[in-house]
Amino acid sequence: MIMKKNILLTLAVALLPVIASAQTSAALPFLRINRDAKTSAMGGIEAVSGLYNPAAVPFTGSDVTASYQMWAPGGAKSTNINVLGGIKIGKRLGLNVLGAYQVGQGYTTYDASGKAGSTFVPSDLVAGLGVGFAITDFLSVGVNAKFANSTLAADAKYSAFAGDAFVMFAKGGLKATVGVASLGTPVKSGETSYSLPSSAKAGVGYTAGFGKSAVDVAADFDYFFVGGIGAALGAQYAWNDMVFVRAGFHVGSGNAPIPTYASLGLGVKFAGFHIDASWLTANQVLGNTICIGLGYAF
Repeated sequence: MIMKKNILLTLAVALLPVIASAQTSAALPFLRINRDAKTSAMGGIEAVSGLYNPAAVPFTGSDVTASYQMWAPGGAKSTNINVLGGIKIGKRLGLNVLGAYQVGQGYTTYDASGKAGSTFVPSDLVAGLGVGFAITDFLSVGVNAKFANSTLAADAKYSAFAGDAFVMFAKGGLKATVGVASLGTPVKSGETSYSLPSSAKAGVGYTAGFGKSAVDVAADFDYFFVGGIGAALGAQYAWNDMVFVRAGFHVGSGNAPIPTYASLGLGVKFAGFHIDASWLTANQVLGNTICIGLGYAF
């Protein structure tokens, strides 16, 4: 029995990148994966999106989307199923929801004698709920809470609670926000504790219309408390609110949980329904990550 537990412990250590990525000492880095095809195509911008920031929902309106994602095929790849939503209620209130389940690469387990046994598939889960409120016609606040769980083996499970808080300014086509993201309880592995990938976050976005065309530009900035910086810049061109072309660039330095990459994407929308796709490149681990989403904006 002791040998079996030692084998599982060794296995958990070998799979520690699922808990704390090779690039960072932060726990559960999958909390910071961008799971929406539209925003991931724009370099992973999130701060001014109602899918991530509940303070944005009163100004951006309602949108609910489900996505299928093949994440990091060049590294610890996973298949992710995601549901994100920002739902506006009345003039000033907004709700924010998140659900994500991802499955990693399976591995063979061994008993105390070294005999191969069954195959175990590691998995991760994130669930969240938030609320935003517009204090005035141009200023809002929002908070959300998340639960994250990572299962590496039958006897190796890790979980934590995290939360975000934001203040947003919106006037005309301009949106700007500041706040904190993924603040929460540390995760213990043996005698070692790992902090979550918490950060101070800021973002800005601007929308300009030209006849049937519109251009959106947005930028995000994160300072991670474990040390490291993340920044994203993205743009979208829309024709007649029906066809969308997107591109972006994300920079991750130091202990940022998500590394540097470039992104491209397309989208179509009709009668409120939209289909979107994104593709990540210019990174050995994240290259050829794809995300395909189906949603409804109302």
